[in-house]
Amino acid sequence: MPITLTLQNPPEFYLEADCISPDVFAGKSIGDIGLLPVYHGNQERKLSEFFIITGDSGPITKETEIIIEGDCPLVQRLGEKMTDGKLTIIGNCGMHLGNFMKGGSIKVEGNAGEWAGAMMENGSIEISGNAGNHCASAYRGFWVGMTGGMIKVQGQVGVESGSWMRSSKTYKKYPILWCGSADYYLGVHNHGGTLICNGDVEGRVGADMSHGQIIIMGKVKSMLPSFIKKGEVKEVVTPAGDFKGKYIEYTGDHAIPKPNGSLFVRK
Repeated sequence: MPITLTLQNPPEFYLEADCISPDVFAGKSIGDIGLLPVYHGNQERKLSEFFIITGDSGPITKETEIIIEGDCPLVQRLGEKMTDGKLTIIGNCGMHLGNFMKGGSIKVEGNAGEWAGAMMENGSIEISGNAGNHCASAYRGFWVGMTGGMIKVQGQVGVESGSWMRSSKTYKKYPILWCGSADYYLGVHNHGGTLICNGDVEGRVGADMSHGQIIIMGKVKSMLPSFIKKGEVKEVVTPAGDFKGKYIEYTGDHAIPKPNGSLFVRK
């Protein structure tokens, strides 16, 4: 049986709720879950002060599910460090969704704030609306961002999404970001990630990219001059699947030494 959290008292400002995760809920009673600490500004509060909690939980498995009902744009860090289970958010949610995620799945029936899937290692995140800036990225000061798993955003992702993504052939980990459209600097500092944009990007896509693949189904509004046109291809093979059609392939970013990245723009 899933655990349902129904928003009863919307927070006035950001609510740090990293305790809302199958890993934390597993094995606890509803009463114990309600006593879990959250932080409303600089005050420690109880989870039950904001949410009505129903259902029960047992040992964490892939079937363990948490459902959040209500619009929660100020509730942050949902699903942080998840390793398994399922989190469904029926409404909008705040920043840092699924950051440092290692497994399981998150589904958002709405929009997500900044830093969704930041430094994610495995698992999946699906967002039916938009995601804020720095989706699937590294936090400031880190040179490695998303290293595995998949993020799908039906709408637009904000600036610098997919920054510092890094793959590993040794461990067969290939981070993937899908989006409907993107703001500036999609895939900046890409080191092996696969990014697919179903629509347009604002520009400067792939800046400082050394490895990986970026596929644009729409238009690139401002192509960097440091990308060199290689030619036309009829199929692009990626860890996210094969894409057939006519694409113009560019290599780059030639503003850095020994670039080995590929940018494909559909004709």
